[in-house]
Amino acid sequence: VGIDVTEQRRGAGRGWETMGASTKTMETFGSTAAKALGFAVFCFGVRQVVLATTVTNKHKLRDLTVWTTQSTVGRNETLGVAKSVKLPDWMSDWELEHDGRRAHDFAKLDDQAFQRYLLEQEAEWKNELAFCLLPQAFKEKIKLDTWPLIARAWLRSFMLANLIYLGLGLTWAYYIYNVYGFRFFPTGATPRVGDVAEQIKVSLGALPMYSFLPALCENIVERGWTLAYVRVDEYGWANYLFYFFAYMAFVEFGVYWNHRLLHDLRFGYDKLHYIHHKYNKENTLSPFAGLAFHPIDGILQAIPYFWTLFVFPMHALTYELMLFSTAVWTTNIHDCVEVECQPIMGAG
Repeated sequence: VGIDVTEQRRGAGRGWETMGASTKTMETFGSTAAKALGFAVFCFGVRQVVLATTVTNKHKLRDLTVWTTQSTVGRNETLGVAKSVKLPDWMSDWELEHDGRRAHDFAKLDDQAFQRYLLEQEAEWKNELAFCLLPQAFKEKIKLDTWPLIARAWLRSFMLANLIYLGLGLTWAYYIYNVYGFRFFPTGATPRVGDVAEQIKVSLGALPMYSFLPALCENIVERGWTLAYVRVDEYGWANYLFYFFAYMAFVEFGVYWNHRLLHDLRFGYDKLHYIHHKYNKENTLSPFAGLAFHPIDGILQAIPYFWTLFVFPMHALTYELMLFSTAVWTTNIHDCVEVECQPIMGAG
């Protein structure tokens, strides 16, 4: 539907008046607002059911246990013995080991404060993984350690977004054009260097704003405003799997309608989405077109990953991994290589 409507809109000199029957399905701001309100009410109802049936039965973090390995010295060797430890006790020992003191009484922390502490420590761990790529002199020059956590989360997201986009795009392009080009593009209908360069330029220009979304979402999750959680055993594996699929179903629904409205609303297409659909011909589309959006357009299509956290319990790290793994999928659907892998859309 999107490509057909786009092609009609881009027809030279034809404009919107010549779209024929498709104009009957065009959205207005009023109809869009009505649909959005209806969906919001539906989500609120689903959230209330989830709160009543699942969230109220959630295990408190202070009641959880972790398995740790304790070394014991035998007659001729040192053995590792698995031992169950209360999460508050384990965290207290961990804090003493890393910070040199026990600053928190985890057994008495309320669940939201405990959750926030764990999420902030997880964020710092992710920062350490990303920032090891930066020279120490540069980190000292910009005084990175003094940045607020949300600012460091943005920098981490920005770095990883660039690495995923450029690394994955270059690797993907090398294989489909250079290694398997004779099979995928036997007629030589590959994109020109200028088209690919423009897609990279648009994408890199949008990545700073794209990177703000996961940083902001992470901050809101840390504050406990969503139903996201930090440890699988708070709900158990059965609920983890059930709500993972429920979450992804709502995300797909939201992404579909956000994308469709960007086509159906004249303002959305003319001011935002047309930038992406400049690359809808076989000889211009490439793996680098996957993120070549107006920044607001790209955020609108990713934001269902965030708002659905208010509806369903979702493991926080899983949510972030799914958000960033979308970059792999969007590279795949813009490469003009048709792959049958239903129910996943795998062709561009």
